[in-house]
Amino acid sequence: MIKRILYGSLLLALLLGGIGYCFYQLENGSIQYQSPAYRLSATELVAAFLQDEQAASRQYSGKLLEVRGAINLLNPENGFIYLGAPTASSSVSCTMDSTQIDKAVLLKAGDTVTIKGICTGFLIDVQLNRAEFLSK
Repeated sequence: MIKRILYGSLLLALLLGGIGYCFYQLENGSIQYQSPAYRLSATELVAAFLQDEQAASRQYSGKLLEVRGAINLLNPENGFIYLGAPTASSSVSCTMDSTQIDKAVLLKAGDTVTIKGICTGFLIDVQLNRAEFLSK
């Protein structure tokens, strides 16, 4: 009898753990098939934060954005790509998803790309995390 209760409890715990894991993956999974909340250029995004950081944070932070711009600096081995004008004081800093590093290595400064990522705010540059390439 005790064995049945023990096995039943173990089975229930595994079932609940599996369901919890599925919900976690749905919430934190790939952004590849999700639609962006906003589509804009890197210069438009930077300008919005430079003009009114608080309003831009309310509008864009935590949202999935699709950003198009020219690469002005990149460190593909570490997954960092910066979009925007080379002479601008701020740019869009994209931290690429680990699955995108192999694509980042093929890029060079001056290439125009479209990247989708989650905006996490503004610290000298606009931050996009978990970023993925849409096109070159």
